[in-house]
Amino acid sequence: MANVDVWVSNQITLRFGWWQDSQSIANNNSVVGWHLQLIASGGSISSSASKSWAVTVNGTNYSGTNTVGVSNGATKTLASGSTTIAHNADGTKSFSFSFSQQFDINYSGVGWIGTKSGSGNGTLTTIPRTSSVSSTSANIEENISISINRASSSFTHTLTYSFCNLSGTIATKTSSTSVSWKLPTTFYAQIPNSKSSWGTITCDTYSGSTKIGSSTCRFNVYVKESTNKPGI
Repeated sequence: MANVDVWVSNQITLRFGWWQDSQSIANNNSVVGWHLQLIASGGSISSSASKSWAVTVNGTNYSGTNTVGVSNGATKTLASGSTTIAHNADGTKSFSFSFSQQFDINYSGVGWIGTKSGSGNGTLTTIPRTSSVSSTSANIEENISISINRASSSFTHTLTYSFCNLSGTIATKTSSTSVSWKLPTTFYAQIPNSKSSWGTITCDTYSGSTKIGSSTCRFNVYVKESTNKPGI
């Protein structure tokens, strides 16, 4: 929990606190809980009149009325709520907040106390996003090793390839972080007069049935000349 305190009197503090309740990897958002409190550490307020409060969290406004009467040694919650905050495309998110509480009372030793307000900024835990992918290279008819740097242990990944005029699926929603794939013989016809070429592997990241994003890498393809010498 993070708090911002505003002085009301020597014994009374207006506090805004926020905390991260939950995160959704699939929806790329967080639920943030918050409250506005009056903390009386050595004094009290005797008031039953209706007062106004206002809170803004990440641009969403909340307001209402309450009473600010509080006993010595007590903590009184003046307002509370929760806000769903969307993260940036890379999973990061910082947000601003502000708050105010009307008092409009005469307080002994302080005098007139009108409306107290404060503001601040918060940073949420980054939500993991698209996993990254890398690959080794190989001769046609030999295996390459595809490595997935998984952004979350709950993610699955679909791997597809593109090579010259060919494309296809290597694995569908695999939970493995290392996949071995044998380069097919159909690659020969794509490079009849070359010793080598290259293709791309696309890794689609899924959280459940929700596609998070895609990443790609290059893999190099060679012809083993001892058994399949090119015609150049």
